[in-house]
This record gives sequence, structure tokens and C-alpha cells, in this order.
Amino acid sequence: MRKHMVANFNYLIWSACCAVVITATFGASTASLAQAPIAASQLPACASDGSVLGVSRIVEIDSTGGPHFGGEKGARLDFLADREIVLTFDDGPLRAYTRRVLTALADHCTLGTFFMVGRMAAADPAMVSEVAARGHTVATHTWSHKNLGATGTAKAKQDFELGISAITLANGRPIAPFFRFPYLSENKSIDALAQQRNIANFWIDIDSKDYLSKNASAVHRRVMSQLDARRKGIILFHDIQPSTVGAIKGLLDEMYRKGYKVVHIVPKAGAETVAEFDDAADKLFSAKAKIVLNKPLADRSVVWPVSPSGAGAGNGESVLSQEQEELPWAAPKAKPAVKKAKPKVVAPEQTNSFPWTSPFFDN
Repeated sequence: MRKHMVANFNYLIWSACCAVVITATFGASTASLAQAPIAASQLPACASDGSVLGVSRIVEIDSTGGPHFGGEKGARLDFLADREIVLTFDDGPLRAYTRRVLTALADHCTLGTFFMVGRMAAADPAMVSEVAARGHTVATHTWSHKNLGATGTAKAKQDFELGISAITLANGRPIAPFFRFPYLSENKSIDALAQQRNIANFWIDIDSKDYLSKNASAVHRRVMSQLDARRKGIILFHDIQPSTVGAIKGLLDEMYRKGYKVVHIVPKAGAETVAEFDDAADKLFSAKAKIVLNKPLADRSVVWPVSPSGAGAGNGESVLSQEQEELPWAAPKAKPAVKKAKPKVVAPEQTNSFPWTSPFFDN
């Protein structure tokens, strides 16, 4: 394994005329990859425009050793100054909603980090590429959004690694070695694996809880009350949630008015993938393509459970069957059958497994 050393964070402070690089050191472990997925020096010209939220600076993170950031678990947050925030979006991409989030961010010439679910990326690789092309950081949130805290080590590793391979394949270039546990439900074995794989773990400081309702005003109030109390931090949204889509513009407007500054996080180097999971991702993408062609992108939807499920899954059992979901490439559910005399609704068929993933998840 790679030896431990000190990792660097390059602080790129931007003004209208120039960029100044300041380097600070934080304890972590080593070794970078040759190819970075995004150039830290690239920012849109409008990022320093005082009339929009923009981006105040970029923090380039060396993820070697799998450091933790944000949250209440003793993770680092000292790369953020007072009134500095990091915008993060989980669970996508979901084209109809993700694009509206991207538009709101573009209107404020600001950037965020998208922790994507592998199967969502597989359903719409073009959307993954679009997120990256707009300058946002693409990161991983597992393959299928399992509750890894209630999943055995072997299954959890599959979900972790296949997520990285699938999102990388969809993106067409290395993604950031940044990871977030679904439901923020930690699995110690996966945390140790992430450290070995030099993948940083990102927690949160401000939770939009946008999954609780479709009420955009409630999301707005919840985020701003936490932010005004904490004054800085990593903010969690979900770009699959209509409440975030409805709230994001107003939130960015208020953050700008109150003088908050967006810090954009980028990796020093791209995430490495594992060959066996790259092969699995290739096969999954090929099978997926045949299914997706029969269902328009606009009709796709996804629903995660509000809280982690998976009781009894700690011995390596899959929790897929326990998740309430509509797969983004699933065939349309049959309409309820109705009899004139006695109306009767036929329960729709539940789609709780992936027919084209069974070779990789049935043992």
C-alpha cells in the first residue's frame, strides 16, 4: 500500500484581475494520479462578478488517505472561513430536475459538487457529461443507493466500487475521488476501503431535508436557519427532489444578499477504478442501453425511501428489495384494471431488482 505523508490543499483565491495560490497542509496520506478530472485554474469569467453569488475561490483537495470533511464526526471543516459554503447535490442525475438546478447555478455563475448514483448515471450518461462540462465536480454516491450501514461487507464493496466505475464510464473521464455514504449511514469496512483507495469522505453541516415534502418554502427556511446559525459549512441538497428545484434560485439569491461565499472543491487527481468493476459496468451499460431506448428520458423518475432501510441486511443480504423505488429505466407500470360493477385496482408490479445486474449482485 502507499505510504503516508502530508497532503496539500491549494487555495486559489480569485479576484477580477488575478488568481493567487496559497498552499496549506493538512494530515492525510499519499499519492496522486497523473490525470486530474478538472483543471483547478478554470473558472468562468463571471465567477468574480459582484452582481451574482459566483465562486470566491477553489479548494483543490488531495484525497490521499481518505480524509473526512464536514459533519459532526471530527472531520475537517477548517478549509472554510466564516460565511463560506460548499454546495453539494446527491442522488442524480435526473434530467428534468438536474437541468433546472444547473440553470439556477449558472444564473448565479456558481459551482457545486454532484454526488451521483451509479445507476442514475448509467441511465443518462449525457447528463453526467453535461454536469461536468459546466464546471461542476462529479463525485460518487454508490451504485444503487444502498444503506451501506446495514449491508454486509461484500455487498457494500460491490455497491461502492461499481458506483465509481459506472459514473466514470458515464462521464468519459476520471471523476473526483470524493464519496458520500447514502443516508449518511457509515460502514466501517467501506470507510477503511476508501482510505486505502485514497477517496475522501464528505459529510454535511447543513441538511436541506428536501425529501420531506415538495414545499420549496420549507426547504428555503430550513437551509437558511441552519446556515445563519452555523455561518459556514457543506450544504446537502438532492437534485432529484422537486422541493430543491423550487427552492434553489431563492436560496442562492438570499445567500448572495447576506454575503455568503461559495467555495468550489475540486480534486488534485482523479479517482482510480478497479478493472473487474469496470468490466461489470461495461456489461451493465450495454444491457441498459437496450432497455433505455424504449423509455423516453422525460418519463423517468426515481424515489428513494426517506430513511435508511435494511434491517436484517447486515449479513451480506442485498437491501435492494427493501428500497421503495421507481427505476429510471424501468418499464412503465401497468394501469390499474377497473371493472364497471366493482372497481378494482390491480397493484402495480414492484420493480425491486435489476434484471441486468443479477450476475453481479446475487451472491
